[in-house]
Amino acid sequence: MVKRGSTYLRWAVMQAARLVSMRDATFAAYMAKKKRSEGKHFNVARSHVGKKLLRVIFYLLKNNTAFVSKI
Repeated sequence: MVKRGSTYLRWAVMQAARLVSMRDATFAAYMAKKKRSEGKHFNVARSHVGKKLLRVIFYLLKNNTAFVSKI
């Protein structure tokens, strides 16, 4: 995640990514299978989860739908 823009927003996204990767099976699998198995550092993997979370939130708000976990 680039260090441009709001530091508070970046902090909030990273905290949300931490919680969603602990609580939701879809994001936990993304972090463990996709990123940690690639050999990425934990914080780098968490930033990838944050980016994915932002993309999911944007899609849900744009299409006015609810999130349903696939796993």
